[in-house]
Amino acid sequence: MDRQQSEILILEDEQAPPSGAVTPPRQPKWYDTFNYIANPDKFCRENWQKYGPVFKTGVFGGTTIFVGSAKANQMVFNGDSQYTEISLLPTTMAMFGEYSLFQRPDLHRQRKSALRPGLAGRALEGYLPHINKTILQAIEGWKNKKTIALYPEVEEICFDILVPLLLGINLNDSQENISELPVTSKAELKNLYQTFFNGFFSLLKWESPLTAYGRGVKARAKLIEFMSAVISQRRKDTEAIDPSKDFLSMMLASQQENPDGVFSDRLIENQCLLQLWGSHYEISGLFGSIIYQIGQHPQVLDRLREEQSEIKNISIEHLQEMTFLEATIKETLRILPPSSTANRKLTRSVVSDGILYEKGCTVIAEPRIAHILPEHFKEPEKFIPDRFLPDSDEGKMYEYIPFGGGVHGCLGAQMAMVIAKLFTSHVLGMFDWKLTGKAQFVQFPIRRIKDNYQIQIKSRV
Repeated sequence: MDRQQSEILILEDEQAPPSGAVTPPRQPKWYDTFNYIANPDKFCRENWQKYGPVFKTGVFGGTTIFVGSAKANQMVFNGDSQYTEISLLPTTMAMFGEYSLFQRPDLHRQRKSALRPGLAGRALEGYLPHINKTILQAIEGWKNKKTIALYPEVEEICFDILVPLLLGINLNDSQENISELPVTSKAELKNLYQTFFNGFFSLLKWESPLTAYGRGVKARAKLIEFMSAVISQRRKDTEAIDPSKDFLSMMLASQQENPDGVFSDRLIENQCLLQLWGSHYEISGLFGSIIYQIGQHPQVLDRLREEQSEIKNISIEHLQEMTFLEATIKETLRILPPSSTANRKLTRSVVSDGILYEKGCTVIAEPRIAHILPEHFKEPEKFIPDRFLPDSDEGKMYEYIPFGGGVHGCLGAQMAMVIAKLFTSHVLGMFDWKLTGKAQFVQFPIRRIKDNYQIQIKSRV
């Protein structure tokens, strides 16, 4: 029996597709994975120009269908438990761990709902003093410099913001607070995280010191040991846990209130690590891209400063008034989306918008396609923040997908926007900057400006 949901026809096994339904164009090629990893943006753009916004590839093995049209994105994002399941590299799934949101789709909604209060709403308001202080302390040091290496500088700031907020520990504190932990310095923690991150996208699941995956597994074990020690140390504190203090505190307070609920120790350890993993590199890349994009468009800079001059204090309410700044950040994410947003394997064949997606194929919703479609955005090659102002009709659901969508939409999207607004607002007020030519970008797994790209910077009087 056919089932029709949101214009998506789910086929029963052995059921013939409707007359006229066609499979996506293009045949998978053995070298697709290498071409995609080398330059995802170029790979997506060239194939879109030749085949349209839905096409077959051989990326990561088997048949992988890349999609960018709104209807196709909607199909990919909303198929859980009906016709799709999570499809990630075996190395990625192993690095996520058995307590990640991805390993138990049956518990995904419950766990995500429980985690959200620590990353949105009132919690973010409580985080503002720490975020502000960290940003201001860091960029104060820029006043004595004529040039800075853009990405390393902003990456350091992001790490200093996120570690206390997500892991509940400040490694810049006195030795008395951290001497009993397995990781006792920020440098060591950063190195472990980089090794952990590198293991996620290894194509070879071989647990050896010779492979990125093997080194990542070892780093992951050390990080879990670290988080276990942080949790034990927190429990020794005689003061009541304040759930608004940080992400870890929210989970520990919920665990105290309901010991048989969602938050086991293993889930808390794992989620702290994964939330930092998911936030740090994405937000760092966004910081660098914002500075780069504004530097290319003086007229945007002038409008941003005009808006900033009218806002005297920093609060959640005042951040919401920064509509042109928010539009500029969103346009940056449209032009330079950090990564793909959803990988799903089809457990049933479906038909959407006349296209047959066959059972067993993997589908990937690609912002690198969705964000350049003329039917989604007028003059998509141009940097036009106005397209995201409140009275615009662009940036609709499923057309604009930097944070994914559906039940797997990014849990930290609101936090990322708040941090990005605060960072940009302070830099706008304190500095003028000039780009030093065209930047080169690391393309995979996260798109970001390369470490060696520098900008000229001058303190504003």
